[in-house]
Amino acid sequence: MIVHRPPFIIHQFATLGSTNDELKRMHNPPEFTCVVAEEQTAGRGRRDRQWHSSPGDGLYLSVLLLPNATEKLSLLSLIAAIAVAETLTELRVGGADIKWPNDVLVNGRKLCGILIESVSAGTNAPRIIVGIGVNLNHESFPAELSQTATSLKIETGQAIPADDFRDQLLQRLFVWYERWKHDESRMILDRWQRLSTYAHGQRVSVALETESLIGETAGLTEDGALNLRLDDGSVRTILAGEVTRLRKNEG
Repeated sequence: MIVHRPPFIIHQFATLGSTNDELKRMHNPPEFTCVVAEEQTAGRGRRDRQWHSSPGDGLYLSVLLLPNATEKLSLLSLIAAIAVAETLTELRVGGADIKWPNDVLVNGRKLCGILIESVSAGTNAPRIIVGIGVNLNHESFPAELSQTATSLKIETGQAIPADDFRDQLLQRLFVWYERWKHDESRMILDRWQRLSTYAHGQRVSVALETESLIGETAGLTEDGALNLRLDDGSVRTILAGEVTRLRKNEG
């Protein structure tokens, strides 16, 4: 089924392997084409981790963006997280937070994961797929996720219609994408940092491919990378890594 929510064209499916992969298979879709599934059998997050996509419980969404510039594409990851966090605010959900770069948490547990993929189009213009998975109506999770994941139903006690959340989220994403296109990078960085307790002064460990670092977060760079102040006073710029908040008696 196809639903029009201008400027978005939404292709809805009952079951897919991955909404990102379905969007990749489409032949020359226009910008703002979306793919939504009630269930994913091969959903994935960053670092090829599996995304728990039980049928009817979440929003499993992919959106195609066709930016006309290649500069600061990394900020698209931040605007997706901002859009989700602001949607939660509009729904009066308390305890929302963003863990760098784009995990959205509620009360310290993961509610939303975002996967940004760049697809070659044979030209200089990039094709960006923004994959967003939001836990809406899960009442429980597999044992390995039960301590780290949450859903809006668990947090609020209320069922959330996926279509309603989707439409609010797409509206917020469009607003921030327009700001990105108009080079309002400072506004994006400032908004992300206001929405995230991880932006400044948070004691964290960061797992990189070849090492692990411990330090205190010190804001974002102009490209959305994370500054980490190490215990010796030096600052490392983190382009990619897994951030974990440390308790006061850790690290």
